[in-house]
Amino acid sequence: MTGDTAMLTLKTRWAKAASKLALSATVSAFWMAATPAAAADDSVSAARARALQACSGMADEWDYAYRACMTQHGQQE
Repeated sequence: MTGDTAMLTLKTRWAKAASKLALSATVSAFWMAATPAAAADDSVSAARARALQACSGMADEWDYAYRACMTQHGQQE
């Protein structure tokens, strides 16, 4: 390989790598823009948060106390 050919090959490889990086960044930006809408559906209601906080310390061998506590708060376990 001559010096000019080697330099051209190096520039071509760098250009391909830069293109892949730009495409990856673009896809990531679109994915991150769509994520907050999906994450909003995973929110916990205030009532469930209070029940979880109140019942989290109630643990026995088979979690009967925890289940009973969550039921008393009107929440699923």
